Amino acid sequence: MDPLRQYEIAFVGLKNGIHQFTFQIDEPFFLLFEGSIVREGKMEVKLDFNKGISFFLLKFMISGWVKLPCDRCSVDLKYPIDEDYDIVVKFDPHSDSEKDDSMADVIYIARSASLLDVSQLIYEFINLSIPLNRVNCDNLKGEKPCNQDILKRLTPQKVKKQPAKDPRWDNLSKIKFN
Repeated sequence: MDPLRQYEIAFVGLKNGIHQFTFQIDEPFFLLFEGSIVREGKMEVKLDFNKGISFFLLKFMISGWVKLPCDRCSVDLKYPIDEDYDIVVKFDPHSDSEKDDSMADVIYIARSASLLDVSQLIYEFINLSIPLNRVNCDNLKGEKPCNQDILKRLTPQKVKKQPAKDPRWDNLSKIKFN
C-alpha cells in the first residue's frame, strides 16, 4: 500500500461546503521525500477543505516542531512551527501546453480527477516554514543550548604580536631614489 495514500482526499463524494481533515506528520512522512532537509519532527496539519462548484479553497494550519541543526554550533534543536497557508484548486480548462503558472496560489487539476493528493503541499508548506538562515540558538525563546565548546573553537584566536621592525632592513629605508 502506498504510504502517501492517507493524504489523498476523495472530493467527488463530498457536498459543497467546508470539510475538515487532520493529518499527523512525523519521521516516516519526511523519509518519503528524497533530499528532505527535515528528518525528524512532529506536527499536526489541520486542513479546512472548502468545496465549491468549480474550485476548492484549502486552508492548511500547521503546528508542531521540526528538529534542525543550529547554524552556529550544529547542536540539534526543536524548532517550533505554527503557520497557515491558503491555496486554491481549480479544474483545468486548458491542455498542458496552455497552462498559466503565473499564479502561485492556484493549482489546476484535471476535470476527470476524483482525488486530490495533499502530501506534496504539506511537505512544501513545512519546508516554507523553516527560515532560510537556519536556526541558531539565539532565535529560540527560553534556554540557549549552544555547544560552548564548538563556539570557543569558532571564535578568532588572538594573533601574537610580531616584532616592530627587522633591523636588517633599516639600511634599505636610507636609500633615496631620484
